[in-house]
Amino acid sequence: MDSMMETEAFRGTYPGCLDCLKRLARTAAHMASPDQAARDLAEREALAVLESSLALERSSPELAGRMLRVVRRVTGTFDPYRDYKAHEMAVARDAFDRLAPRLKGGLNEALMLAALGNALDFFLPAAEIQAAAERFYQGQMRLFHDDGPRLAAFLARKPRTILYLADNSGEIMFDRPLFDHLAARAARVTLVVKSGPVFNDLTRADLDRAGLGDRFGPVAETGSDGPGLDWDFISDEFRELLDRADLIVAKGLGHFETMIRKAPARPVFHVFKAKCEPTQAHLSAPAGAYFALWRAGREG
Repeated sequence: MDSMMETEAFRGTYPGCLDCLKRLARTAAHMASPDQAARDLAEREALAVLESSLALERSSPELAGRMLRVVRRVTGTFDPYRDYKAHEMAVARDAFDRLAPRLKGGLNEALMLAALGNALDFFLPAAEIQAAAERFYQGQMRLFHDDGPRLAAFLARKPRTILYLADNSGEIMFDRPLFDHLAARAARVTLVVKSGPVFNDLTRADLDRAGLGDRFGPVAETGSDGPGLDWDFISDEFRELLDRADLIVAKGLGHFETMIRKAPARPVFHVFKAKCEPTQAHLSAPAGAYFALWRAGREG
């Protein structure tokens, strides 16, 4: 699968992505302001981003980040998703805590939990999150592509540094077993969060509000307020971390979409759910497939 992905990079924005991006603009504008006139203006200006001649040269996460910056500027709201993120984290914590006593441990289970966490975002009701967790416990969840053995072999060599790129705020609750598994086998694992609010992606402020500021040890930031890795905006300090890390663990579809277009020097282990038709088509995967995917870096 490495060779297929390296020779056939995921395209910038598929036609099917545009409807999703338009919904994001509408939702973000609605959450950012109670004033209808401000909402309408924010939505119009965000949608104008899609009409740019450069739009189709960028990935959907890159466009989404630019659209949200417009919404924030027009409405004057710094973090439109702040209250939703707090609710998402509370619901996810409750779902994981109910599941925790029944867990058996091990890398495979940790990978499936991290992948499951990636599915539990964007306004899912608490009952649906609980039902998904129950399906996992009943053995109804499988990884469509599982490079866990390759990750295990890598960890057996006692790596020095691993970067763990967090995704959505609620799923960090389901990331804990995998993060702890890595931390027990590497000299240093650093959790990486966004430097500013972008939709429901995790920030350092979200960790602190949830009482998790010290839970994961060292925390670094991307330097950007965009979903995935927006290579035009990440900081020089974060680029150095990427170059020095022995392994990068990247959660979520946004990281996959942005990192497939510009591979880091070091290997990347992606954990995500294929949530949309373009991704499913690119990966020849069924709807809703879960991935634990190893990709070699530029250095081999």
